[in-house]
Amino acid sequence: MRESILTTFENMAAYGTAPENRVIQFTAGSEELFARLDQIYLKERFSRGESDQKFVVGPFGSGKTHFINHLMELARERDCVTSKVTLNKEIDFTKTLVVYQEVIRNLTTNNETYGLKELLLQIKERKEKDSTNALEDLFFQWINGLDKYQFKLNEYGKLMKRAFLAIYGENEIELEPILRWLSGEIGNKHLARDLGLSPISGNEQNRYAQRMLHSLFQFIKHAGFQGTVVTFDEAEQGFQVERKKVARIHSLLMSQLNSLVELRNGAVFIVYALTPDMIEKMENFAALQQRLADPGPGMGFFDGNTYAPVIDLAKRGDPIQDLKSIASKLTGVFLSYFSQEIIVSQEEINRKIVDIVTETIESEYSSSNRRELVKRTCTYLLSLLPGKKEILATRATVEDEV
Repeated sequence: MRESILTTFENMAAYGTAPENRVIQFTAGSEELFARLDQIYLKERFSRGESDQKFVVGPFGSGKTHFINHLMELARERDCVTSKVTLNKEIDFTKTLVVYQEVIRNLTTNNETYGLKELLLQIKERKEKDSTNALEDLFFQWINGLDKYQFKLNEYGKLMKRAFLAIYGENEIELEPILRWLSGEIGNKHLARDLGLSPISGNEQNRYAQRMLHSLFQFIKHAGFQGTVVTFDEAEQGFQVERKKVARIHSLLMSQLNSLVELRNGAVFIVYALTPDMIEKMENFAALQQRLADPGPGMGFFDGNTYAPVIDLAKRGDPIQDLKSIASKLTGVFLSYFSQEIIVSQEEINRKIVDIVTETIESEYSSSNRRELVKRTCTYLLSLLPGKKEILATRATVEDEV
């Protein structure tokens, strides 16, 4: 654990980016925010099989990635399946099949194993845990009923049933083509022939993939999980495309919003992390803009309206207090692991942290200076460790000379 935490602090010192694992222990000042999301969506709405989506908005460095990483870790603690898709130029969001394939590829319950096969193996393990012969019979009844369940796509249940039977029979030859189809190879003629299915033509793939995506969410809920949380992180500017594609993205987002509201027994919470300019462009798409607007003045997310569709991180509160909370949290976590190795007094550390916060505010007073603060704070904390101070001091000297 100590080595893992050390690596996390080193990465934050270098890049100021959110950790992928154990992110909750690094979150500061947002406890009430996540408690609200947890209660309304991960508990209440998921228990009823309902679905929704939100847009987390903020400039680069404002904490969007940390936000969605925290949400997904919380979701996994609540027995949900998660999938994080980092949008970039290689992922064409206007093609629903591509989106589906990325969601499938990033499915996880533990942030260690990913993909559809791993999910099915975990479902098998969950169903078998503490089982008796009677429960095993019930599990096979569940498998045999998959082809009768009302998925959005009829073939989904049939193929899932075949996949589980292949897993139990340890028949990798039969399992492999089923997993390929379920993972999105729906246009492959040879694969379709082997499975006794019809290949899906290009002009039908978007609509078909949408039904596959919804069937996936229904299947996860039907398998006994609390629900699914999917996040799309636009950190690599995946939506920064030509105007025609932007219009198609807006149309697709509107379609997805409507279809999620109508989805039954899906229990999925989809969150998009976007920069402000993308939200501004959405205002030109009237139907979408109306759906994303707050219901009225003083009724935004940070006003206490958990149902508000947009979470604008620029409105989360006093940015100075926000930076102080982050620096304090980082210091507390660091000292909880390394205090025995540090000879500097707690008072001196606290004074230095206050100086770092002040310097950060003076250098860049904005909602995006969190990253700079994280880098400065983590670099200082690492310098307190034996053998680190000299290295960091040498690096600083070289940078000054340059």
